[in-house]
Amino acid sequence: MRRWLTALAVAVVTTGVGISVNIATDLGSNMWAWIAVAVLTLAAAVVAAWTMRPAQPQAHTGTSNVVGGEVTGTVVQANTINGDLHLG
Repeated sequence: MRRWLTALAVAVVTTGVGISVNIATDLGSNMWAWIAVAVLTLAAAVVAAWTMRPAQPQAHTGTSNVVGGEVTGTVVQANTINGDLHLG
């Protein structure tokens, strides 16, 4: 759901910036049109920062690694080991 919401927010702000730039350039010296361009440009920056915010990490609970047989070569542990570690 968050992907769709961010995509919609980006589309709306981008469209608003484009429309406000067209109006501001057509009206020339209209201060309110140029203020709208500045405000919508700042809104685009906020939306961009919002979409780049990292997702909340998922909690890992109840995970166990069981290896049957003999392990040779390099072994890489991809997560923090919590609890007891039994070798052999």
